[in-house]
Amino acid sequence: MLRILRSADYLARPWKNGGGTTRDIVVSPPGASLDDFDWRLSLAQVDRDGPFSRFEDVDRTLVLLDGAMTLQDRNGRIELARNEPVTFEGERAIEATLAGGSTLDFNVMTRRGRARHAVRRQLFSGNTQIEANAGTTIILFALERGLSVARDSLDTHDVAIITAQRVLVAAAADAVAALVVTLDDFHPNVL
Repeated sequence: MLRILRSADYLARPWKNGGGTTRDIVVSPPGASLDDFDWRLSLAQVDRDGPFSRFEDVDRTLVLLDGAMTLQDRNGRIELARNEPVTFEGERAIEATLAGGSTLDFNVMTRRGRARHAVRRQLFSGNTQIEANAGTTIILFALERGLSVARDSLDTHDVAIITAQRVLVAAAADAVAALVVTLDDFHPNVL
């Protein structure tokens, strides 16, 4: 199954603490809350310094898309590099410090024992076959224009969700960047 989601359709909602907004991309199972999801992808706009929300038994990957942000906890500082994934446990007491205004970041979260994930940045050129085997979902998050999946063009921040099939990914230029999310869902749901 192939499903394309357009960034213009992601629903935005403010954070409870007022420090930014979140745009949900996809959640499993569909309609799950922040307390009972198996996995979720979102875009977050961070408007001010402050603590990250804590998520017990959740593994997180954050990718800075725009702006400048530093993460800090008792173990040290992490200077985020644009479009490079950083993975950490959701229980960590992390503080974010912004440099020069709001930031935009891409987030992947998986609940331990229900799902696991990996995120990598990939440059596509020419034609590439991507295959998702049973129990695994592959999600392409377009970092820029120029990719098409099964002849359906992706705009910046659109996603292609690939389950149980092989698809052709074509790049319109020599190097088109995307994030590739691999999800192993221990209790798969129909999306």
